[in-house]
This record gives sequence, C-alpha cells and structure tokens, in this order.
Amino acid sequence: MASLAAVTALALTGCNAVVDGTPTLANAPDAKLSVKGVDSTSSFDRVAQNALADIESFWRTSYPKVSGGKQLEPIKGGLYSVDGLKVAENRSADGQPVEDNACAERSIGFLVDNAAYCRLDDSIVWDRAPKHLFAELAKKYGDFVVALIFAHEFGHAVQERLGVFDDDPKTIYTESQADCAAGAWAKAATQQRAPHFRDITLAKVDDALEGFLNGRDSTPENIDDISHGNGFDRLSAVADGFDKGVTYCYSDGYFSSRTFTERPYNSPEDEASGGNTAFAKVVDTSANNPFVKDLNRFWTSAAQSIGKTFKPVKIAQAAHPKCGADASTEFGYCPDDNTVYFSTALAQRTYNSLPDVDVDRQNGNVTLLSNQPADFALGTMFSIGWGFAVRHQLFSRSLDGAAALQAGICYTGAYAKDINVEDPPGGFLLSPADLDEGVAALLDEVPQDSAFGARDTTGLQRIQSFIKGYKGGKSVC
Repeated sequence: MASLAAVTALALTGCNAVVDGTPTLANAPDAKLSVKGVDSTSSFDRVAQNALADIESFWRTSYPKVSGGKQLEPIKGGLYSVDGLKVAENRSADGQPVEDNACAERSIGFLVDNAAYCRLDDSIVWDRAPKHLFAELAKKYGDFVVALIFAHEFGHAVQERLGVFDDDPKTIYTESQADCAAGAWAKAATQQRAPHFRDITLAKVDDALEGFLNGRDSTPENIDDISHGNGFDRLSAVADGFDKGVTYCYSDGYFSSRTFTERPYNSPEDEASGGNTAFAKVVDTSANNPFVKDLNRFWTSAAQSIGKTFKPVKIAQAAHPKCGADASTEFGYCPDDNTVYFSTALAQRTYNSLPDVDVDRQNGNVTLLSNQPADFALGTMFSIGWGFAVRHQLFSRSLDGAAALQAGICYTGAYAKDINVEDPPGGFLLSPADLDEGVAALLDEVPQDSAFGARDTTGLQRIQSFIKGYKGGKSVC
C-alpha cells in the first residue's frame, strides 16, 4: 500500500510532564484553502481546512529541523474533499472532483471512510460524508480527532519530502512515524501554536486519543495484513511524538527504536471469542483463577529478584473496598487484608467497555459501537490493584495521589510485556486485542471516581506510564 497511498489507520482497513493546554486566546477565523470538491456547508470540511492550515504552518517552522535546514515544499497535487457516500453507492467517482487524482484513478474504493496522502501526485484526499467514519468520530470525540488524522497524513507528506520511502520501509514503520508526527503537532496545539485550535485542552487531547483508538484497524487475519499497528502501537507513537517532538520522530534511529505488538489471532477459537475469557472466569474469587495466579506468580518472582517477599493478593466481590479507598469507590486495593475488591456492576461495565466500529459495506455508513467485550480492560484494573500491593508490600509507599496511580499503571505495563510473548513464563498469554483493551481502560475506566479516579492525571499521562513499564520493565516504575 505504501507504494500508492499512505493511509491513516483510522481508515478501517515514561511519565513525563505534560504542558498545560488551558486556552487563553480565541480561535482564528476559519481557513479558506483551495480544496477541490469542498462543501461550504460541511462542518467536516471546515475543520479539515483549519487543521491543514495549522499543520502546514507548524511544518514550515519544524521542517528545517529535520531536513538539515531545507524549507518545506508545499503540497503540489492539491487537496480533495469527496462525498464517500456517493462513491460507495455508485461504485464510481462520477460527479466527484477526483478525476485527476492519481490514487483515485488506481482504486476508487480507497476513498470511502478514509483520509489519505497520495504519493503518486503529492495530494491529500478525504471522505467528508456525514455518516462515514471521520465525521462520526468527530461527532463523538470532538474536532481535534479530525485534526490528529490530518496531522498523521501530513506526516506522510513530510516523509515523501525527506525521502523516507526511498528505501521501501515496511508500512507499519511509516505509519508509526506519521503517528509520531501527529503527536508532535498535538503538543504544539496545547501550547497554543495552532491558531484554529487555541481552545484545545489536555482533556480534548484525551478525547481525540479515544477517537484515534476507536478508529483503529481490526485485528489482522494474518501477518501479511499488518499495516498500521494496533491501537496500543499507534497511541505509543503519538505519545512519543507529544513527548519528544519531530526531531525524534524523523531521526535516523526512529524505525529501529520501535517495537510493534500487532499480530493475528493464534487460532480460530481465539478469533471467535475476540480473545476474551468469559467474565465469570475473570472475576472468579477462588484460588483457581488463572489470571490471579499469574499476577501472583509474576510479583512473587519479582520480589525474590530483589531479596524481598511478596504476599499473594486475592480478589473479592464487595460493594466497596474494605479499606484504602473512598467510601464511594467500587474498585480498589485494601492493604489491611491484601485484597483487591470489586463491585460486580463496575466489573461488568469495565469488561464491556471497548469501543469499536461497524461499517455498512453497501454504503460505507458507520456506527460507532460502545460496550464491546474487553477482558483485559478489567484485567488492567486488577493489575493496577496488584501494582498498589507491590508499592505497599515491597516499598512501604503511599497509595494516595497521582504517583501511586502512575506507578500502578507502570507496573501493569511491565506485567503486560511479560505475558505478551510467544511462550510466557506462566503460560498465561495476552490475546492480540488485549493491549488495545488495556489502553481503552486507561483512557476511560481507570479515571472514573468509582474506580481509581484520575488523581490529577491525564489520559495521555496514564498511557505514558503504561508504555514506560512495558518498554522499561518493573525497575523503572
């Protein structure tokens, strides 16, 4: 695909400080770019133009930093807005302004539910249909998710200018780099360096990250289908771009610094279940719960490696934890009896919390789904509880505040890495979709007052904490 069009993965197919994005200035008047097929009544086209204007401005300043001082060349092939509904219904581009778009000439179907940078003619094209993917994501998660999509696409245009494609890198690497670029631009927006998005707060960034995750690719059927990375891979790149900037994203060592976790299911049975263990088994309070046993296996071994003893934790159902949390909390670790407590209602809600997408293949219309099964969303919650136990038992540290939550999440990342391998030490293995489920929980379920609470952390910070543990191991937490 990289030889024709670099397509955003939303197309279906380190706890570092974060800059305060509190707005102080009004947004600039709407941009008026030259866009073929633009619909003056389309709110999506309005946001797209504003985003592209700000992104191009950002890169005019940033490009010399990654190009050895060269100036940014403007997009030569133009911008195209397409009514993807008409394309889907007519199975042609008749009446659309893409007759001269090189990628549309090769494959008209790629226009539907998509936004893409086309290498063949150096253009950017998108589907503005109100009931198609990006417009639906914008309705649910806000305009900034649209801006992130175009920041990703412009990241491909930067790659073309830098000659990144000359060595024919794997698609997953170039997609990751474009995600990193989107993160770098998002950071600039929170610093009020995006005139049309001066109202962006860190909360709106978190909403956009949820939208990015919601529009992720489905689990590939085989290794050859891997292209953009799963939601965890993508948000990891966005977070790194936000944290480290464009000079990291386009550094010579970027590709070698990336590790990817996207993979197909191991068996038809695993695929049929979506990789999910039944809810009743996840919350089994007996000594036979394999997940509980494996968490205790991991932390017992970790404690022994530093000459300490870890007392195995148990889980129990209760309306509220017996200690260690606010009385209104329905989930938490109680150090007095070394137990992670959960209410059945909260556990069920977390288990059924994954966002997803359903596409009508006849017309491309999209329904954004909520409450899809996600066993590792709940598993992430339990694992954070174990992280609190580690903090209490092994280091006698406080379980209050942001530091405790970020440490618990970091420990969860370290545990996830241990069981996301072909032959995990305890035989307990993550399924391909589990990391996406965990990230979704970090964004939406963990910060609920009935769970651990946000504790003055942002979703991005929580993701960064998880990545820190996943990449660096438990010792960095």
